[in-house]
Formats: sequence, structure tokens, C-alpha cells
Amino acid sequence: MRTVLLSFTFLMVSVMSFGQDEASLGVLESDTTWLKEIIKFPIGFAPEINYTGYEDLRFAKQWRAIDHDDFWCYMFVWHVDSIQKPSAKDLEQQLKLYYDGLMKAVNKKKDFEVPETTVLVINAKGDAASDFIGKLKVYDSFNSEAIITLNVQVKLYHCIASNRTNIMFKLSPLDFDEAIWERFKDVKLTDGNCTLKN
Repeated sequence: MRTVLLSFTFLMVSVMSFGQDEASLGVLESDTTWLKEIIKFPIGFAPEINYTGYEDLRFAKQWRAIDHDDFWCYMFVWHVDSIQKPSAKDLEQQLKLYYDGLMKAVNKKKDFEVPETTVLVINAKGDAASDFIGKLKVYDSFNSEAIITLNVQVKLYHCIASNRTNIMFKLSPLDFDEAIWERFKDVKLTDGNCTLKN
């Protein structure tokens, strides 16, 4: 009985510690109109993405509502160790690994082979909002169970003092001139440990 009690106590302390640790993470600030999630690297559904750190996500509140302008509108930051300088090709490979793994993990249809994600990322010359832009064709296992097209902006922030990098992704099926891309600016990137330099 004592062994069982000690094991239970250890398990509860571990769960509470992880919860407190997770709550303390994050480099994005947003109001309550955005939903929040933190995922540590290695990411379970995409372990091949070889970073150390965590992913900080913010979802538009109605991101799962197919008929809403918020549908599939969200952003995330990979807050990772060391100064990372991924190329457009690196980002294509990482996004493919990420979404292929995610959609397979979420898929609930038995004996259904989730279509592969296709990604195109290019340098965004002269665009102050992003270093890269691109498009993804991805199977939506969450909501529509159909292939959707997402536009993406990617911005790199090199945190020299703390030897970290923030790789910010903004995604939406809406064109870059739609209101959501302005709304993304309401989610602020912060990092008290360093000066952000791009």
C-alpha cells in the first residue's frame, strides 16, 4: 500500500510540475479572443523536426467553424535553441513533416490514407511583414475532411543574447489582403531575455 501511495504521489507531483512548467512557457501575448496551446519539442506527431524548445500557438476563436472567416486562421512560434537560419527549402520540408504528421494523428477515419501535404515557400523580398511566404495544400482531418489551401507568412527573429530563435508562422486560407492578416498583429511576440533582431 505504501508503494502504491508513493507512486501516486510521484505521479501527481510530476503532472503538477509539468502543468506549471507549461503555463510558464510562451513568447506570444494575446487577448481572450485567441485560444492558446503550448507543445514541447520534440513534437510527438513530427519528431523528425530536430529542434529543442517549444511551440507557442494562438488560434482565432472560430478556427474550426468552416463557414466563419476565422476558419483555419492561426499562428505559432517555434521558440528554439541556438540561432537557426532555415532556408525556404528547409521550411518546406519542416512544414510538410509537421502537417503530414498532424493530420495522420488527428484522422479518425479507419483504413483511410491521409493525402500528403504539398508546400511551396519562397523568399518574400521587400516584405517587412515576413521573410518567407508560401502556400500549403493540406488535408484537413480536424474539420472539413477535405484538402484545403493555406497561405503562410514566416518571419525569423534571432535572439542574440539568449542564443535562441523565434520562427513565427501565420496561416489562413484567406488572401494576404484580407482582414485576418491585420488581426494577426494583435498577437505580440515578446521575449524578455533578449533583444529581437531579424
